[in-house]
Amino acid sequence: MNIEKITCSDMREYNEIDDIINLGKTYPMAEFAIQAHPSKFSGWMPRYVWFETLMHASRVNNINLAMHVNAEWRTEICRGNIPYEIKRMWDMRRDNGKPVIGRVQVNINGGKDSFRFYADKVADIIRAYPNIEFIFQYTPRQNTRLKKLNATGVPFSMLFDASGGCGISPKAWRAPVMENHKMGYSGGLSPENVSGNLGKINLVLPAGYNTWIDAEGKLKDPDTKQFDTARAELYIQNALRWMARNK
Repeated sequence: MNIEKITCSDMREYNEIDDIINLGKTYPMAEFAIQAHPSKFSGWMPRYVWFETLMHASRVNNINLAMHVNAEWRTEICRGNIPYEIKRMWDMRRDNGKPVIGRVQVNINGGKDSFRFYADKVADIIRAYPNIEFIFQYTPRQNTRLKKLNATGVPFSMLFDASGGCGISPKAWRAPVMENHKMGYSGGLSPENVSGNLGKINLVLPAGYNTWIDAEGKLKDPDTKQFDTARAELYIQNALRWMARNK
């Protein structure tokens, strides 16, 4: 398999922006994803201001940034509406014209609320942002929604995370379910277990398959429960070591 991105999720305003920039410059395959929902990420809140500052710094630094959309904003996107606070971030461009946010993950499997998924309206959003890769969580209960989105003909990727963002390793990793849509993998990945899990994921993928991995909860400091750049670096390094051994 070919790992295209090593995603580190849920850095926040207590992290130093220079630390994120330096990690991204040192490890070009690393990606840094913010969790976006209105209770913590509206325009006047510290996390929003912090991430916007990181975005401006990334306009001239080739750092991979992503956004994971949750809760009420997830529901709005599934209705075909883009909240203003995140739209202005999707519209921000680097000096080379590419979007600063390269990938947007819509967490349709997270949270406790029920919501409608309008595949045709979601497809219109994807068509409006052809240079952003859109990702949707895959579990069997989301299969019908994603089949409807597939029927629209738009490109999108899927993330296998059986725990719905709870950071629990699956009993088994799942092979890709749609031939024309890339599958990535998340769930309980850590600096300590990423190598072993990459070996297991590799067994379910076709040779040369392009994929990515995503870790969040186990990148946090056990005491402070905050995103730890040192743990993120170790996770990245161990993934890269696995890749070097398994070319």
